[in-house]
Amino acid sequence: MKKLTLYVLFICISTVSFSNAGFKIGAGVGVSVAKIKEKYYSDRNKNMLAFDVAIPMEIKVARYFAIQPEIHFIQKGFGLKYYGVNGVENIYRKRIYIEMPVNFKFVYPIRDKSFVNAYIGFGVGYALSNKQLTKYSDGQKKKESFPYDNNVDDDNSAYRRYDLILPIGFGYEYKVSSKVSVYADLRWSLDVNNNIRYKVKPDPTPQYYYRNFIFSMGVNFIAKDK
Repeated sequence: MKKLTLYVLFICISTVSFSNAGFKIGAGVGVSVAKIKEKYYSDRNKNMLAFDVAIPMEIKVARYFAIQPEIHFIQKGFGLKYYGVNGVENIYRKRIYIEMPVNFKFVYPIRDKSFVNAYIGFGVGYALSNKQLTKYSDGQKKKESFPYDNNVDDDNSAYRRYDLILPIGFGYEYKVSSKVSVYADLRWSLDVNNNIRYKVKPDPTPQYYYRNFIFSMGVNFIAKDK
């Protein structure tokens, strides 16, 4: 957790450093299509519907440029097709992360109260939970929670609890009043580190990268306009 704490401290210092800039803080919810990028489950890899809850903050440092630190509670994972083998149709592996990206955003006004934006950023995350949902051919469902396997000594592999992410997206914002705006956002959240680590790397080494395609809507509270 030390790395995560240092990252939070960096965001806070950055916010204070731009104290003369415009500032907004918001809240949003989104629906996500989640999967993993890999090559060993490609014959049965399945998308999974997931959620995203966000607290975005915007530091407007110039007319067309802003820095946007965010806090996300995001569900990641993927589905596996079992085609009725042993009575199992699908298994969904679900993990909830807290993530904190910092986006660098281009903002362009298209009308007096309307804005479009595009951004790219970088961030870190930490896994909070590890769950699995099994759906059977007879319609039954089984939900399970598992501890995170952080021990590479027992079977040479373990899950990586930290992740590094690259968010890329664009959005629309409408200013309802001098203090409130609403927004819609479409983004890709791409993991850039392997979700599995090894004590001794096999050859070839399996690689699992989370991919989330997210549509979000929310509201911003304008503390200081610019």
